[in-house]
Amino acid sequence: MMDKDYNLIVGLRIREIRETMHLSREKFSEKCDISPSFLSDIERGKKSLTAKTIYKICTACGITADYIILGHKEGFDKDVGIEILHSFDAGQLEHIINILLEIKNISAK
Repeated sequence: MMDKDYNLIVGLRIREIRETMHLSREKFSEKCDISPSFLSDIERGKKSLTAKTIYKICTACGITADYIILGHKEGFDKDVGIEILHSFDAGQLEHIINILLEIKNISAK
């Protein structure tokens, strides 16, 4: 596989993470402490990721590097879901818990 093909695949994975978190490029890049233009270049496969950038993205999003580097999705959806929950305040979390309990009650019937 050529480097530019690998960069594109990795970039698409980064974009998937960002979109799963429902974040704009600006918000995601701010969260990961990288510039929006660099993020855009990464997502389009124009730039390679350094270990430092992978670390920033993983720690900011609460995910492992396995998905970014290898495409392994084990834990990816769960980790991103937990990160999304962490972005809500206490009142919002209370509403989410009530909604989930209602769904559980409906499913049990």
